Parts: sequence; C-alpha cells; structure tokens
Amino acid sequence: MIAVFIASRNIWALGWVSFFTDLATAMIKPLIPIYVVLVLNQGMDKLGYVLAVTTLVSYLFRWLGGWLSDRLQVTKPLLLAGYGLSAIMKPLFAFTASWIGVAAVSSVERLGKAIRSAPKDVLISASAKQHSQGRAFGIHKTLDIAGETVGGVAAFLLLSWLGQSPERIRLIFEMTIIPGVIGVLILVFFVKERLDTTAAKARSETVTENTEEPHGRKAFDGTLWTWFGAYFLAVFFMINDAFMVMRGSEIGIATQWLPLLMVVSALTQTLISYRVGKRLDDQGARLLFIISLWAGLFAVGLMYLQGSVAIVLAFVFQGVFMVSGLNALRARIGQTSQGKGRAYGVFYLGTAVAMAVGNLIVGQLWEKVGTFSALTFSVVGLLVVLIVVSVGKKTLPAHSG
Repeated sequence: MIAVFIASRNIWALGWVSFFTDLATAMIKPLIPIYVVLVLNQGMDKLGYVLAVTTLVSYLFRWLGGWLSDRLQVTKPLLLAGYGLSAIMKPLFAFTASWIGVAAVSSVERLGKAIRSAPKDVLISASAKQHSQGRAFGIHKTLDIAGETVGGVAAFLLLSWLGQSPERIRLIFEMTIIPGVIGVLILVFFVKERLDTTAAKARSETVTENTEEPHGRKAFDGTLWTWFGAYFLAVFFMINDAFMVMRGSEIGIATQWLPLLMVVSALTQTLISYRVGKRLDDQGARLLFIISLWAGLFAVGLMYLQGSVAIVLAFVFQGVFMVSGLNALRARIGQTSQGKGRAYGVFYLGTAVAMAVGNLIVGQLWEKVGTFSALTFSVVGLLVVLIVVSVGKKTLPAHSG
C-alpha cells in the first residue's frame, strides 16, 4: 500500500509540474502565429520555418534525455534542467523583433522540453504498476492539458483586457515567468526519484547477454518500429495547430478569440484523456491509434469549410487526434520491459524529423500555392496511413510479452 501511495503521489506531482509549465506555454503558443504573421508581417512560409526549427529542436534532442536516463539511471536532475530552461526562456519572446528571433528563442525554450520529455515518461512509467500504464499517462495528460486550457483562457482574457498591440503581446510573454517558476518549485519539493538504481544495475547485468546490441546499447522491443513508422507519418501529414489558428484568422475570427481555438483542443484532451488511458489498458493501443487517425482526417476536412463552427469542431477533432495517438504510443512503449528510455528517445527523434519536414511543406504550400493545397496534402496523407494500418493487425503488433 505504501509503494502504491508514493507512486500515485509522484504521478500527481509530475502532473502539476506539467500543469503550470503548460499553462505558461499555452499563454504564448497561440500568440506565436499571431505575432509572426499579423504583427511582424512575416508570412505563412516564415511561420512554417519557425515551427520546423522549433519542432526539430524540441524533438530531435529528446533522444539525449532518454539515453542519459538509461545510462545514469536518474530522471529528476534532467527534469530540473529541462523545466528550468523552459521557465527562463519564455519571457524572452518579448525581446524578439523578427521571425528569426522568435525561432531562436523558441528553439532554446523547446530544448528544455527536449531534455525533460523522455526522462519524464520514464519516471511516470516507473511510478506506475505494469497493468496501469495507460491510466498513469492518462492522469498526467489530463493535468498537462488542463494547464494548456487555463493558459489559453488566460491569453484570451489578457488580449481582451490589455489589447492586441505589439507592446501588450510582449507583456503577456513576460508574464509567463510566474507559472513557470511555480512548476519548477513543485518539481523541486514534491517529485521523488523512483528509479531503483541498484535493482536496475542488477537487472542490466543479468540480461546483458539478451538485451544488448553489438555496440553495447540496450535493445528495445523490435515490434515498436512499425508503431513508430505509422505515428511518424501521421504527425508528418497532420496540420499543425498554429496553421489551424491562422486558418481561423483567414475566415474572419477576431484576433482576441483565436487563443480560445487552442483551448477547445486542450479542453477536449482534458476531458477524454483519462478515458483514453483506461481504454488503452482495457482494449489495447491499436484501436486508439486508428481512432486518432480518423479524428485527424475530420479535423483537416472541416478546415475546408468557411464557417467558424467548422473551425471550432476541427480543433475538437485535433484534440482527439493528439491525445489518442500520443497516449497510444507512450503507453505501448511503457508496456515493454527494457530500454524504455532509448525507445522514448527514438520515438521523439523520429517525431522531430517528421513534424519539422511536414511543417516546412505545409508552410510553403499555404503561402505559395494556397490554403486548399496544404489541406489536401494533409488529407490524402492521413487517409493513406489510415488505410495501411487498418488492413491487418500485424501492421501494429501487440506487445509480445
């Protein structure tokens, strides 16, 4: 009973760290496309560059956190470095004056996320029982997305109250230091290291013959590779929510209301995250991944329409896509028994390349060919992925043991 209590407390503490960190992130996230495109007049292609560079840094270096977690058998020091860097960098958006400056600050801020992401997943997994991985990630994701919801509402209220001038937007950037510091303090005082380094070392020595590859690296479950491939293609073709926000602007939604579009997505994820986690434990990850692909198709398809209601519904389905797909992959990795840190690292590495290239292509199509061309690129790609993974169960194999 004591071990269960400690594990539950750790998961909740990590959830609240993410709550305040993502509250700060959500305060600036909907403002970035507004700032780049509407304030700095840099164009959708420049927004694509910002998203590509930021995404690449955010995901590309997550392998490092996973590798260090496996190598050193620690997580909390890496979490402190990652969350601390993010808290410090967010207010610096106030001092940028071009898309290059936005990309630079955003990249360093996202480096903090890169450092912490894989160790955070490892610690959540280590703090939960084997049969409760989906529920553990569901609880964490609920608080994670709840923070995004509150942050998005805060951005809307601040834009409505302070105004939408460049100076006021920069002030909102500066205000993110408050929730960022709160998240770091919760991490310092309430999150406990849960990796048993002695036991881990013994297990490592016991299974070295079976779990190491020729170059001495811990192997992970080989059936994950097809899961990775399907997910990488899905996020490659899915329209980024920043582009979705600007689509809302294109059809005439007022600027101060745009942050609430991301709130719709975040609220959707908050409301369904735990149910998704429970279904993962009960019915497996494959079904949820297929549902996420359907949701992505509906989200992009609705953006062909001109009405504001269609855009709002698009963000609802985008939320379903995000929480179902991500939790399916995170829980599927959590079901494995070895090399989890490296598996999470590879997962985030591949996601980096896929999302970055996808954002570049969508940005170029949107700016130089037109909105509908970018949307069609997304719809066709997601449909192909859905057909492939639906053909047979062997495409996304269950955990072998």
